[in-house]
Amino acid sequence: MERKRIGVVLMGLALALACMSSAAYSAAKCSPRSYSQARSAMTSRLLATGYSKPQVGFLMRNSDRMTSALRADRLNDKAEACGIDSARAYVLACLDKQLFPLGAGSSSPLDETKQTKGFWGRKRLTVRELLYIGHFHACLGAAQKFLFRG
Repeated sequence: MERKRIGVVLMGLALALACMSSAAYSAAKCSPRSYSQARSAMTSRLLATGYSKPQVGFLMRNSDRMTSALRADRLNDKAEACGIDSARAYVLACLDKQLFPLGAGSSSPLDETKQTKGFWGRKRLTVRELLYIGHFHACLGAAQKFLFRG
């Protein structure tokens, strides 16, 4: 059973890394959505695929916190034309491409709770939340690498 869990985590990590190249390719394009539109779409997708309202609130609150830390004065020349709102929306658009298609009604292993060192202020997270957090950080890293200086 422990091997299965490790396999699920490694598969998620492998998918995140595989999608980094496609994320990098599309990073030069401006996001057609604003951050608030991307946030609303992500909230709806999470709810539609089995995330609970408290889980969605927790994940989106922390996503907002982390994307708001991205600064407009650090945008590179390509991303500067699009603006900070587009760069922040890019993170959620990337996350949408990586995290979905997570099938609606998925449950069992995704809702299992894991003890962690503490991500985003919690030590006990479901596999579903850990998948979101892992993919979010992959997309945030891609945005920082391809849209920002330094």
